[in-house]
Amino acid sequence: MFRRSLTSLTCTLALIFFAASGARSQTAQGGDLIIVLPFENTTNQREYNWIGTSFADSLTDLLQMYGLRAVSTDERELVFQRLRLPLTATPSHATAINIAMKAKATLAVIGTYDVVTPPDGKTPTEVRVSARVVRVNEGQIWPPYIFGDALINLQKMQGILAYQILHQRDSTLAYSRNEIVERATKIPPRAFESYVKGVMTDDREKRSNYLQNAMKEYAKTNAGANYPQAAFELGNLYFKQEDWKKAAEHFSRLQKGDPHFAEASFYAALSYWRMNDLKTALGALLPVTTDMPLTGIYNNAGALSIQAALGEKSAEERDRLLKQAQTFLERAKESDPEDAAVLYNYAYGLFLAGRHADAAEQLRSVIMLNPRDGEARFLYAKALEKSGATAEMTTAADNEARRYLPTTYAKMQTDWQKSQAIASIPVRLNQQFDIAEAVRAQAPLAAVDAASVTTQDLLVKARADYTAGRDDDVLSELNRVLMIEPMNAEAHLLIGRIYQRRGDLVRAISSLKTAIFWEAKLIDAHILLGRIFLERGDLAQAKTHARTAMQLDPNNQEAIALYRQLETGAR
Repeated sequence: MFRRSLTSLTCTLALIFFAASGARSQTAQGGDLIIVLPFENTTNQREYNWIGTSFADSLTDLLQMYGLRAVSTDERELVFQRLRLPLTATPSHATAINIAMKAKATLAVIGTYDVVTPPDGKTPTEVRVSARVVRVNEGQIWPPYIFGDALINLQKMQGILAYQILHQRDSTLAYSRNEIVERATKIPPRAFESYVKGVMTDDREKRSNYLQNAMKEYAKTNAGANYPQAAFELGNLYFKQEDWKKAAEHFSRLQKGDPHFAEASFYAALSYWRMNDLKTALGALLPVTTDMPLTGIYNNAGALSIQAALGEKSAEERDRLLKQAQTFLERAKESDPEDAAVLYNYAYGLFLAGRHADAAEQLRSVIMLNPRDGEARFLYAKALEKSGATAEMTTAADNEARRYLPTTYAKMQTDWQKSQAIASIPVRLNQQFDIAEAVRAQAPLAAVDAASVTTQDLLVKARADYTAGRDDDVLSELNRVLMIEPMNAEAHLLIGRIYQRRGDLVRAISSLKTAIFWEAKLIDAHILLGRIFLERGDLAQAKTHARTAMQLDPNNQEAIALYRQLETGAR
């Protein structure tokens, strides 16, 4: 039972640890990658759903900050999208492991919580949480962390949970609990709550109000400082509404080192470009070109440099901008040699630099990728003309451009005939930040390789080997099962049977509890646990599992025999 009194979290936090060797893997800890899933709200008070998301995001940041590699929020959302899950979904245990495997995580944090709102209207609302860490590849579960405190202390709870996870994984942790809690509570509670509610709602007006309130509360407590996460989300909101000025203002508030800095810089540059402020657009994007080697960032930096060069009166500055454009676009080409927008912009820059034959070669590639690209065909015709191609080739290319530019060809051609200008032909900017590419650039995601045999094939052989007493072979086969499907309850049950047969009751209990965790109605696991606890003299635990087995199947003879044995006190 949770304590209902609202004393400090230090007093209410109850950690239930046991010494089962399966609770921590013997594999090298340094290579762990952890994913935190949104916690499940077990009450019917939907207005508190934001708490579950806040656990996922805050724990991810804290664990990453203190030395444990964590799957970022962006990575987690990508996996949700791949599995066609709503971003706000609270996954089942099996789905949580599937998500973790897709993210190639070795540890997964899952949890539930309920909210107690006292009827007197005076006592603070309390949050009560149960969290577990699963070692993904083995399917083993650490003992639960069970705690509760006032809602106002939510971030403190998250800081303490982060510390406990880090310390359980590595008892030599160099950071104190107070240090991690202090970091977790840097954002004022009201600002934090408003921010999480803001990012969770689809209502634009509510989202705007929540996020603006988050920024105000943050600034009020932190001497006018910026709340970068809230500023970023407001920037996104204004960008979608095509309010370029407000979008640019909020994206530009983020500084290097803030979460989403690269993405904010990308969209700030697009916002300034929409306002035809090319100098500021370039100023927003250039700082991230060295830190975030993404095709879209290089392409946009190159395209903006070209557009700035088109309007530059100084020949020296124009040449500098064109060289800058070529540098960025060459990097973009190296990153993605078949990106049509990159090849188009690269050819555009070559054309302006007077390298017409090279431009024509690049444009041929663009046209091969999209034969209906009228702008590329127009530039191609002019590049051929400038490079001295035959009149026949130039005319044929020009006719194709006219064909695919029914409404804009006349203006482009008029400008060309007047001054050999191509300024009316637009450069091409990526309009969307490629989160998947950003994730790959920082922490690649990889799906688990498909197994050459199915889990059912392995389980059939494992059952036969178990009956024949070949326990070592069984364990080898079941380990392969768990590599493919860590939540396979039957595999954990068989492992528990083997350890029980060997007399290693601690490991047997650990495996059998894991089996029940993945399949609560696994009657054989309850019966075996009842027998083990009876053998150890723990009658309370034995009776609990015996009663559960009877509830699952009142006619099961083994369950009946165990229950009678406990009722009569026989051994």
